[in-house]
Amino acid sequence: MSQNDLRFPDDAPDREMSDALRSLIGAPSASYWDGLESRILARIAEEESSPWSVLAHWTRPAAIAAALLLTAATLLLTRLHEREAAVAYGAVAEEQYPVVDASSAGETAATLHLLLER
Repeated sequence: MSQNDLRFPDDAPDREMSDALRSLIGAPSASYWDGLESRILARIAEEESSPWSVLAHWTRPAAIAAALLLTAATLLLTRLHEREAAVAYGAVAEEQYPVVDASSAGETAATLHLLLER
């Protein structure tokens, strides 16, 4: 496709319209490209050369998320440890003090059993 294929014919019925369209769809001037290049290079120069600079704006949210996860994990492990300790204590206490049927044992055994359960 040649440059002449993109031109409006000289005998166009609406000369004003063709001139307006030509200015809109025409290639930018050389100063546009020089200005674009200088803006791009200035933006690159503003950024740090470190590859971590891209992630710099994520540091605060990441630190907050890590602190929340650490807190949740600590709470979960503490609860788990408390349950394991309670189960272990219950198993040991049951071996030392077997459950006594209150109807067959007497009032003293039932009282002792109630005290040990608490």
